[in-house]
Amino acid sequence: MFYKGDFHIHSTASDGDLTPSEIVSLASNEHMDIISITDHNTILGVEEAIEAGIKLGITVIPGVELSSRYKNKSVHILGYFKDDRYKDKTFERFLNLVKNHRGNDAKHLINLQSSYNKNSHRLSVDDGIKALKLFGATVVLAHPILINKNCLTEIINMPFDGIEAKHFTHTPSDMEFFMKIAIESGLFYTAGSDFHTNKQTDLKHGLIGDIYLNSREIDAFLKILL
Repeated sequence: MFYKGDFHIHSTASDGDLTPSEIVSLASNEHMDIISITDHNTILGVEEAIEAGIKLGITVIPGVELSSRYKNKSVHILGYFKDDRYKDKTFERFLNLVKNHRGNDAKHLINLQSSYNKNSHRLSVDDGIKALKLFGATVVLAHPILINKNCLTEIINMPFDGIEAKHFTHTPSDMEFFMKIAIESGLFYTAGSDFHTNKQTDLKHGLIGDIYLNSREIDAFLKILL
């Protein structure tokens, strides 16, 4: 049984300050027993984190935070993997194309048929969901409070598996609101500190352990994931 989980963490593989190994060590110090490394458009830090987790007794769920767009607004999608399909070389190339704003090339690479953003170099939310699921990911809408309220309902109604209801930027009432939406929509919810650095000057992101799922919530998440 797990007791404390943070499922939104960034390492030096993208824009974080700590290496994956350092993150696992910090998570251990904060009494976390399950985490996910979710770097932006890359899975390059996952293996190091998993190996460090084995040594320290922390389960590391392979993850990624995918950049996408909706009506020219940024929307981030969290993908979690139950097996090693995240290691697929095609998936790595896909993520690299997305990272370099080559959305059409990314869709072409995986033969993704889309009626969205035909003339855009950015990946649409719908295409991002489809792409992650193609490689076996369970898909979660990241930090929904940051999404334009005029678009929020439309985006939540897309085929996500879950919502990041607990996030560092969410107030307690925000968390209750998004947890309620998730439950009423038949989705699970996750929690994430969105950790990037342990410098106290960073006010946009949390510290590992600030926001987390408890034992019951982790169990509900893992039942869907596994």
